[in-house]
Amino acid sequence: MRVTASAPGKLVLLGEYAVLEGAPALVLAVDRRASAMLAPGNSNAWEILSPTLDLQARLRLRDGEATWLDGAPAELAWIATLLARFPQAQELPPCRIELDSDAFHVDHAGTRAKLGLGSSAALTVALLGALHALANAAPPTLGEAIEAHRAIQHGQGSGIDVAASLSGGLSCFRLDGGAEQVTSMRLPDGLRWCCVYSGRPASTRAMLATVAAWREREPIAFTQCTRELATISSRGIDAMAAHDAAAFLSSLHHYAGALARFGEAAGADIASRGHRAIAAIAADCGCVYKSCGAGGGDVGVTFAVEDTRLRAFAMRVAQAGYPVIGLEADPKGLTCCC
Repeated sequence: MRVTASAPGKLVLLGEYAVLEGAPALVLAVDRRASAMLAPGNSNAWEILSPTLDLQARLRLRDGEATWLDGAPAELAWIATLLARFPQAQELPPCRIELDSDAFHVDHAGTRAKLGLGSSAALTVALLGALHALANAAPPTLGEAIEAHRAIQHGQGSGIDVAASLSGGLSCFRLDGGAEQVTSMRLPDGLRWCCVYSGRPASTRAMLATVAAWREREPIAFTQCTRELATISSRGIDAMAAHDAAAFLSSLHHYAGALARFGEAAGADIASRGHRAIAAIAADCGCVYKSCGAGGGDVGVTFAVEDTRLRAFAMRVAQAGYPVIGLEADPKGLTCCC
């Protein structure tokens, strides 16, 4: 049997970093999807193919452990972790796994860059969903998907990107005593947005490591900055729930400023030169801009209540060398077909 599953990427609108401390966050699933295809294999080993990364490898499962047969490509090591954690994997015949995350890349200035839209979470959810379908099991729960992704990420991550990939749509996400809470929301009528690439890639893992080191060095400063982020995020989510576009935009503006100060204090370049230039263009056009990509960097989102303002922003930012990324909200989360 052949199974194909796909899951969307995400944009964190409010709450990054503060969500790790229990604050509510707002996340939007977007229509850049990663897919995982499982098909009958031709050997006694699992065959892994990633045309996106131009990589292939083989592994064997035995007694709950995965062993690479031809060396372990670092970019594919997460698959061994996921398969070893999946209880039914031992009962499945070895398959060919083909992974596609092309949609999470952009060609810019003669190079191909990965966008910080949550590709690792989307791939994890897609492959986990495909394995569940192949094993005739119920779809993965949010808790299972988050635990699998954290194992892959060496314990890091709030799970917000996994929640978006699994559920789709716009959600309020919160960690409450170790349990994940997800509440579906919708954007206020008349609110328009677009996504922009800052021209420079960013690493979530590197950003998190920098912030963790700062937290260790200056716990009081870290707590003060995080509380500010949490307060603004809560206010913005309340505005979203009340369908108050103006109050949401005000919160988004204030969160962008607080996030820049947070990054400066931590020594993390969240509000990079590119983001500052884009934000200045947005302000000049009567729009609100906030960085929201990998670790808070690389891509950003611009909101406006008038199409004319957003169109003017898109034209000017493209002329300045920052490409607008074609994205729409994706109401669908994990999808599987056999």
